[in-house]
Amino acid sequence: MTATATIDEIVCLRPSTSTDFSLAGVIDGLLQPVYNLVPGGSVLQQVTGNPDVGQMIQSALDDEPDDLYVTTDSNAGADHAVWPGGSTFSAGAGAQIPLGVQLTVDGSQDVFLWDQDDVSADDLLGSVTITEDEQGSGSLSKLAHSEEEHSYYYVEYHVD
Repeated sequence: MTATATIDEIVCLRPSTSTDFSLAGVIDGLLQPVYNLVPGGSVLQQVTGNPDVGQMIQSALDDEPDDLYVTTDSNAGADHAVWPGGSTFSAGAGAQIPLGVQLTVDGSQDVFLWDQDDVSADDLLGSVTITEDEQGSGSLSKLAHSEEEHSYYYVEYHVD
């Protein structure tokens, strides 16, 4: 049995940083209350309703945006992208990015978020796994993050 997943939106909580010290523990602690969002609600509203997370997003607004693209395999490169299709999308903190990308899910499907770099290898911003058994569950959100890049994105989708 296969299902079709539609990635409705990606929300950037924090683009990747070039910080020399680890913020992962601090950010992870701030995001703990919003890891399990209420299905069907606005991701950005639910996330910014937490004052600590809202403050983190506000402080991240000064960070350079990521040159975002999405793949369904672990190979970097915009030529592997299922979105936006041969290019990238500038994603800064607080950005709500509508996608509308449909993917076939046979058991499970990994979705990888990348930042394209001109001078070095592209950076993995995080990934989520969409499963066939989520079919009919309505709007779902999962957190994609990278401890190495200090990036945090929500992927909002539904499975039919």
